[in-house]
Amino acid sequence: MKCPGCEYELWNLKAGPCPECGRPFKPSEFDFLANAVKFCCPHCSQAYYGTGEKGELEPSEFDCVSCGGHVTIDDMLLLPADALGKREPTRSTNPWLDPHRKRRWFGAIAAGIGQPGRMLEATPVFGTTGKAVVFASLNFFMAGLLGIVMGVLLMIASGGSGVGVLAFMLISGVLVPALYMFLWAAVTHGVLKLFRQSTPDGMGRTLQAIAFTSGAWMFALIPCMGWFLGFVAWTACAPAAVRAAHKCRLGSAIVATLVLPVITAATGIGLYAWMIFGTMGGLGTTSSYYSPVPPPGWAQGTGLDPDVVALVDELRYGVNYGSPPLHGAGLMDPAMGITHRAFSEPSTPDVTIGSHTASTLEAMRPRDREAALAAITSSWPADVTAHRVGRLIFTHHGIKPGDDPGLTLLIVMPATPGGDWHSIHMTGWQSSSMLPMYRIGMENTSRVAAGLPPLPDLNTMTSGTGPWTAADGVPPPPPPP
Repeated sequence: MKCPGCEYELWNLKAGPCPECGRPFKPSEFDFLANAVKFCCPHCSQAYYGTGEKGELEPSEFDCVSCGGHVTIDDMLLLPADALGKREPTRSTNPWLDPHRKRRWFGAIAAGIGQPGRMLEATPVFGTTGKAVVFASLNFFMAGLLGIVMGVLLMIASGGSGVGVLAFMLISGVLVPALYMFLWAAVTHGVLKLFRQSTPDGMGRTLQAIAFTSGAWMFALIPCMGWFLGFVAWTACAPAAVRAAHKCRLGSAIVATLVLPVITAATGIGLYAWMIFGTMGGLGTTSSYYSPVPPPGWAQGTGLDPDVVALVDELRYGVNYGSPPLHGAGLMDPAMGITHRAFSEPSTPDVTIGSHTASTLEAMRPRDREAALAAITSSWPADVTAHRVGRLIFTHHGIKPGDDPGLTLLIVMPATPGGDWHSIHMTGWQSSSMLPMYRIGMENTSRVAAGLPPLPDLNTMTSGTGPWTAADGVPPPPPPP
């Protein structure tokens, strides 16, 4: 029997302050194995054995059979039973703090989920906060291990360009939960103080309760919904541990522990709703609305190849956030479904781009592909208005976030002779087999109104030529008298 504050041995001592740390204790507060402890009468040392569910005396007070004195369980002096040998007489232990226990990490996870209150009751107050933080940090690292491994593999496969992904995985999977744990403990302790609950052992004890129940965060290993399940499970386990840590009212412990998780969940739901309904609310409004992504399924009915659809989405995103590529081939990203097939012409499936082909550029590492395209564009004039890559004519040059969303970003030439031309703009698309004849005048009128130079005649933008500049543009038709 050890002091819950400093683990000082309390055998053969009367109830009262611990001789080492001064923390009050009572034999009735401990949880023993049945028949594992001798309860000795303080008057005559007559021994009794606890047979109750927690190894306590039944009844808890009576007259001693030897001396006749009236005694209660908290009057007794306690000794371990002689037949116990080297076994511990107490039932509740914190597996993480038992150096002789095998697989103590798994045992601590199970105890934190299944019996969080008993786990904290068996945790000494002093000298265990650091161990609790180490336990929680291990849980966060292991729960984020899958993402960390994926980040390392991506970094190796991409020749070092995946460092950002690895850093993101480490921050989101390990650092963010750790910081959240400290914030959670601080908020919980503050609310307990607000409710005037006794917290004699300070915020360190609250942190122990939150940290030793973090084994529930291991649910984050489950694909897709793991982080959500881990958050919910951890939130469900923590109140019992907080109550046991401070011996406070259950209702106060629940409210204090749930304040930050409820705020977190409400914030997350609010942000998600804002992103979903904010985007939907803006669709179909005036032409000044600048949507980063058109409505879901915008490509249905266009007949465009999936590679081209993915390329359009990336181009729209880049223009919307002011970071479109100078060369259209810079959008190639097999991981996003944008391959060299996006540029294929009917007669040339693998088009030439400078001294390379689209397929060879696709096979390069991202930084090598960027270097190759930079070498191509280094000789381009500063006032490029359009350039062609295979059957795609990029006309996004000069278009900025907030410009007329009806301006054409990309023109997709027919996959077969006589087919439809597609004019892609920020929030939609148009198609016609007559596009080169009727669209260029309307487009240049819109471009001049936006302060952009006009585009050249599309029929002159043949393969292997370009890029085109302001000097090649066709002025818009004069307004009617």
